[in-house]
Amino acid sequence: MKTSITRGRRPLLLALATALVVGAAIAAPPGPTAIGDFYYYFDASGNTIGYRAIDCYGNYSAWGTTSNRYSVGHAYCVPR
Repeated sequence: MKTSITRGRRPLLLALATALVVGAAIAAPPGPTAIGDFYYYFDASGNTIGYRAIDCYGNYSAWGTTSNRYSVGHAYCVPR
């Protein structure tokens, strides 16, 4: 009897954990993931409130905060 109760909870716990991970991934604003990517983040009035970038040498830089309002760009990096 105890085995059937435990087996019934595992799929439920797995589904809840998966929903939590997916929800967190959707809620987070995107940021740079490749060399040359840069993001500017804006508030509701259109003012710049943050910046995230990976330069051509792979260095990550950031200031301010992120938001769901953003602009994306990609720098041209000369191959080494």
